[in-house]
Amino acid sequence: MKIHKLCFLALLLAHTTSAVNLNLKTSELVFLGDAELVPFKPSSNSSSPYPFETSFTFSISTRIKPAPGHGLAFVVVPSIESDGPGPAGYLGIFNKTNNGNPKNHIFAVEFDVFQDKGFGDINDNHVGININSVTSVVAEKAGYWVQTGIGKMKHWSFKEFKLSNGERYKAWIEYRNSKVTVTLAPETVKKPKKPLIVAHLDLSKVFLQNMYPGFSGAMGRGVERHDIWSWTFQNSAKRI
Repeated sequence: MKIHKLCFLALLLAHTTSAVNLNLKTSELVFLGDAELVPFKPSSNSSSPYPFETSFTFSISTRIKPAPGHGLAFVVVPSIESDGPGPAGYLGIFNKTNNGNPKNHIFAVEFDVFQDKGFGDINDNHVGININSVTSVVAEKAGYWVQTGIGKMKHWSFKEFKLSNGERYKAWIEYRNSKVTVTLAPETVKKPKKPLIVAHLDLSKVFLQNMYPGFSGAMGRGVERHDIWSWTFQNSAKRI
C-alpha cells in the first residue's frame, strides 16, 4: 500500500463489531481489520447486484483548529491496490487522472467536513453519494429528521449537527431496487424513519461480481482523527 504525505487510503473489513480506529496523521496510518472480497453480484455478467445494507458508528475529531481534514467515506471498491490517490478532497480513492472514470467501479458515501468548491461541495458539513468521482451525484447537509406532533398534526423537523465535533454518529446505508438510502443520527438516537438521502441510482454497472467494502479518509493541511466504533454489513450472499 502506498502511503502519501497528505492522503491515506484505508480499506478494511471488520469481522466483529469491535472498535476500529483510523488515525490519519502526516506520518503514519494505523488501522485494524482484514480486507476481504465480498460478492456483490451472483455472476460477472449479471445485471442485478445483490441488495445490501450496512450500518456503522463513527466520529470525526479535528486535531488542528479551525481547519479540519477532508472527511471520511464508506466505500465499495474493486481492489485494495492504491493507484496514487490524490491529496485532500480526493478522499484517498481518486486522483486527477481517474476522477470521473466509469472504469473506476467505485461507490462511496462521503461524510465531508471541508468545502471543496472545485468538486461542487455544497458546504463544509455534508453527506454525499459518489459514483466513480469525488463529485457527489447527490448531497445533503449533515443532520437527521425528527417527527413531532400528534395524529394529523405530525410534521418533520430537521436537526443539523457538526460531523467534525468529535461526537459519535451512526449511519445506515441501504441499496435495494436501484435505490440508495442514507440515514444519519447521533449514536444515542434510534434510526430515524425518514432518511437523510433517497437517491434512485442503478449500480449494476458500478459493482463487479466481487468488491471490497470498507472506509477511506483523507486530509490536506488540516488534520483530524477518524474512529469507526462499530460496523455491520450484509447482503443476500454475505453477512459480517
